[in-house]
Amino acid sequence: MNTKLSRRARLLAGIGAGAVLLGLTATACDSSPAAAPAPSPTPSHTATSSPAPTTTTTTTTPAAVGAGDGTSSPRPTTTSAKPAPVPTLGTAWSQSQEGYGTVRPSTVFNGGDPTGMVFNLSWQSWGGPTAIGTGRSYDPTGKPSVAQSVENQATVVAFDLGECKGQLMYRAIEWYFPSDGQKFSPNNYINICTGQYVGSP
Repeated sequence: MNTKLSRRARLLAGIGAGAVLLGLTATACDSSPAAAPAPSPTPSHTATSSPAPTTTTTTTTPAAVGAGDGTSSPRPTTTSAKPAPVPTLGTAWSQSQEGYGTVRPSTVFNGGDPTGMVFNLSWQSWGGPTAIGTGRSYDPTGKPSVAQSVENQATVVAFDLGECKGQLMYRAIEWYFPSDGQKFSPNNYINICTGQYVGSP
């Protein structure tokens, strides 16, 4: 009885050990290695450039001249004023004269004897009601004859500004010698529009 039990116990122990061994083998055969977890994507370090800002240039063009119906309104025109005419020293009335009919002459000559000439003239004014200049002439003051006249400084006055023969000019002229105590007198002059001598010499 004890012998049978002991065999039976050994048999059952062997069966149990085999079952355990089979279970382990089956587990070892059926079990597949666990799939490795998929690696998580690494963050991309590639720099992305933001789009460059765009610059918008606005060009302002002048509005077209017109009422929008295809017609252009006339543009304003600028007109320059004509310069005022410059007066001349009278006008020549006979041959062999100099300076008359010109502007700021350096020599005035009546065409007769030397006392009727003023040269090296320098004008201090011109264009106003009176033009005044200084120069050299032959002074007969206190001399018995014109031939004995001496060169002296003279003051020339052109006046009576107005029109003669359609032109603006000084219509009267006179010169005198300040060193002799002479002064300007509007009553003694030459009408250089007509050539007439006015007043006493």
